[in-house]
Amino acid sequence: MKRAVATAIAVAIASLPAPALAAAPELRTVSLPFLWPTARLYDVTADGAGGVWVGGVQGKYCLRWGDLCPVYNDGNPVVRRWAGSSWQEYPLNGWTDQGEIARIASGAGETWIAGGLGAGGGSSTYVARFDGSAFQKVAAPAKYITMLATGPAGTFASAWELGGNGLFKRTGDTWTAVDVPGIDYVADLQALTASDAWAVGYKDGLQQVPAAAHFDGAVWKNVPLPEVNDWFRKVVPVTANDVWGITAKRLAHWNGTAWSYIAPPAGYPDLGDLTVDASGNPWVAPEASAPPEKPPYRYSGGQWEPVTIPAGTAVYDLAAVPGGIWGVGRQGEDDPAALNGS
Repeated sequence: MKRAVATAIAVAIASLPAPALAAAPELRTVSLPFLWPTARLYDVTADGAGGVWVGGVQGKYCLRWGDLCPVYNDGNPVVRRWAGSSWQEYPLNGWTDQGEIARIASGAGETWIAGGLGAGGGSSTYVARFDGSAFQKVAAPAKYITMLATGPAGTFASAWELGGNGLFKRTGDTWTAVDVPGIDYVADLQALTASDAWAVGYKDGLQQVPAAAHFDGAVWKNVPLPEVNDWFRKVVPVTANDVWGITAKRLAHWNGTAWSYIAPPAGYPDLGDLTVDASGNPWVAPEASAPPEKPPYRYSGGQWEPVTIPAGTAVYDLAAVPGGIWGVGRQGEDDPAALNGS
């Protein structure tokens, strides 16, 4: 009798539908508009409406002589918006000369862009705000913008020039210097609300000790971190008690009480970018490194999972959108790549 009951139970269990397995992460190539060779895409950012912005450069070249670049062209800026089925281009009013768009920030109804370094060692001072039909140039707070962020807590820029680094907030039509206790350089600043924002970067100058601070709507307060010589690069707040970040060599997590570090996949190069998907799982992309290059990875259920990408593709920047992930990088030696998936 016991055997018959056990057999019946076993048959009943076997007939139940198997639990669904989480799909392996994968990014697939998205066709790009025509771009002059050599083109590069450096940044991808969610536009808040299910699409993305991408930024980079086209028509850039360098004729090398040893380690020098005596003949070069900084190319022309690339800014495109994917609006669901096609790429859209908008005027960059006030743009002069040549160069790249290295930074795009979009959030709370605002989109901002900034230029980057040129092959000759110079830098673009171009900063612009999107007005719905074109980008309108505004005065930059300093010579070289190294970080750009916008969201419910406002629009911020980290800037570098001789004499030091600084963080600035857009106030009306001007930039106002902001002091963040315990951080010498702010590498990223992201907010959930106007009274819940995080800034990360480093302190102690050349030591580049990671540092973090939280804004409660009134003041910035330093938040202690386990100290390593490995500066904090990106931060993504999901909820007040669930915040992810990366240093160059570690994934970091805030649980509402303290920050902790998680080792990256074995043999992974320095971490270059971070995003968090709709399920709350962080994705990381590597910095450019010597071949063979590593794919992005997803951290889920306490495990690292490699992201499948097309052969010959490298992904360096990521952005989460409703229902998926976007990435930009390089295909082969000289072609830019845009990808999406989940």
